[in-house]
Amino acid sequence: MTTSPQRLVVAVVSPASLGAQAAHEVEGAVAKVADVVRLRSLGALLAQADDLGTVALIVATDEVGSLDDVAAAVERFPSLRTARLVLLTERTELSNIGRAIDEDLVHEVVAVPWTPGAIATRAAAQTRRWMRDHLPDDDRRRLLGSRSGTEHSGRSPLLETLTHSPEALTRELIKACEDVLGPRPRLRLPPGVRLTHQGQAVDSVYIVVEGAVALTRDTRVGEVILHHATTGRVIGLVSLASQGRAFVTATTTTDVDLILLSIEQLDRALAENPATEQVLAALLIGSLTKRLSRSEVLQVEKIELAAALDAEKAQAQEALEALEQARLELLAQERFATLGELAAGIAHELNNPVAALGRAAEHLRSDVAALLASHPSGELIRSVGEEARSRPAASTRQERQARRALEEVVGDRDLARRLVAAGVGDPDDARALAAAPHHLEEVEHAAAIGRNERNIELATRRIRGLVSSLHTYVRPEGEMDDDVDVREVLEDALRLTAHRLRGVEVERDYEEVPVVRGRAGELAQVWTNIVANAADALATTSQDDGRVVLRVRAEQAEDTELFHTRDRQDTGGAQPPGGAEEGTGARGGAGPGGGAGPVGVRVEVEDNGPGISPEVLPRIFEPRFTTKHGQVRFGLGLGMGLARSVVDAHEGAISVESRPGRTVVTVRLPRDPALVNEPGRPGDGKTADGKEDP
Repeated sequence: MTTSPQRLVVAVVSPASLGAQAAHEVEGAVAKVADVVRLRSLGALLAQADDLGTVALIVATDEVGSLDDVAAAVERFPSLRTARLVLLTERTELSNIGRAIDEDLVHEVVAVPWTPGAIATRAAAQTRRWMRDHLPDDDRRRLLGSRSGTEHSGRSPLLETLTHSPEALTRELIKACEDVLGPRPRLRLPPGVRLTHQGQAVDSVYIVVEGAVALTRDTRVGEVILHHATTGRVIGLVSLASQGRAFVTATTTTDVDLILLSIEQLDRALAENPATEQVLAALLIGSLTKRLSRSEVLQVEKIELAAALDAEKAQAQEALEALEQARLELLAQERFATLGELAAGIAHELNNPVAALGRAAEHLRSDVAALLASHPSGELIRSVGEEARSRPAASTRQERQARRALEEVVGDRDLARRLVAAGVGDPDDARALAAAPHHLEEVEHAAAIGRNERNIELATRRIRGLVSSLHTYVRPEGEMDDDVDVREVLEDALRLTAHRLRGVEVERDYEEVPVVRGRAGELAQVWTNIVANAADALATTSQDDGRVVLRVRAEQAEDTELFHTRDRQDTGGAQPPGGAEEGTGARGGAGPGGGAGPVGVRVEVEDNGPGISPEVLPRIFEPRFTTKHGQVRFGLGLGMGLARSVVDAHEGAISVESRPGRTVVTVRLPRDPALVNEPGRPGDGKTADGKEDP
């Protein structure tokens, strides 16, 4: 069954008599392919839009109103959306037409009154073009007055000539010139021949029959090719328009056949044969159109290249900044290495005098004991000195209470002070010494010797501890299979950061935990950084009750998956997944039904500082991120990004939760990093003290 072709509609919208006249002309022109509908207003058109069918053309007069309003209205109706509009107007100036032009609604404006029959011609042409765009295969287009199905029927000779190819136009131009000048000889030139010279006078033109010519121009950066494929067939004519001076140099790039015409010969051909003007104009228009199109393409390419260059410059700048940061990090690492070597040297040099100090203290103790053996009061002096050496330091309040008690016994405040300083607290001993002043002096000297001996011992032990911590810290490259007691490494970090923790209460809550496999030096750096950050946070506040709590707990087998959880930051107060309640020992070891026992260690460092702001918290693990710009520190800490890298290298996990008044950094380390991916594999069953797990 054959489907009947789609019937189109041409709507004529006007309440005036002009509408009737226009509808009459349009109907005679498009009746074979479209129905003509006369409507008195835009509202009537919109009301019937759904019933009209496909509207190809709207012919409207001024009474239709603002064309921008028309464009907005027809956009709502599918049957009107693609229609073309021809406006019949008596106005000499039109406004409120921007949207109608932008949305390709208005295609023609006809002044009123029009030449009889002009509307019929325009309606047929616009309907034919609508069919070309929307019904390209519809043969009914030829019924609208187009000859041979083309769109060029009835055009002027120049417009018709513009449709010819450059080769055909060249032949027509040569023929038009030869009709006046007679046969023109062909010049055959090899490649590299300059037809015009930049800046020189042009007195003739060349018509290129065959071959190619390039246009170049000398610039500050050298010779630039301006045109090659868009040169055109007539060389030199454009230069005549610029005071007869060649703007470019025209050079043959292949074997070329051409005709040479002087200015006088060209002028005669143009004057005596009107066809020469028409063909020459068409050639020039075609050539300049190609050049303009090429220039626009080049402009687009230039903008795209500039954008690409800007993007590359931005990438290069980012790379340069990253390189500069890497350079600064390398310098920092070099300084750190130098500091490490210096610290190692200092630690080595301190070992000898500290050892000598310890031996001298032992010899002094034995020599004093030998002297006291023959002294009449030797036993008293020895016992007083030993008690002073082992007696813990008393608080100021305790000393004040002791002085008051002895003052009531001996009745002398200064004597009571001397007795308390000598460590005498028994009332009977106080009465006896008060009655024997020479014995009191011996007791005072003995107590002073004991105290000094204790101070020497404590100072020696302190220096040895610092030296041991430095050795641990400056040698972070130990083997990953070293057995590390996390508590000992944590104590090393506390010793190294003690100068930052003055005035801060440090609370230790350590449980029995297994040793872990790792590098003690690297882990010491992690704890040092975390503790130093806590100290710095407390230093920014004026509170007098600064506190840092360190908890060490054993991780059970069911928490193994936590070692895979990284980069977790919380701003609330929730416990980390699997964490024990604060201050409890619930996670100290495997209880009844505990399975294979502890598989790792969890360390929490908590401070009661101001907390980390929610804006900063997500970024604390970023490389090179810091909140301490402008501060000069000679500490031993790493950034949190590098701290995380160390924990990651040990197959552990680090997380932070913070709110005002409480910040907790939690580090989880597996007993053996090699077993993280084998959670069912048992450990060696030893704790950090070498004991068997319960």
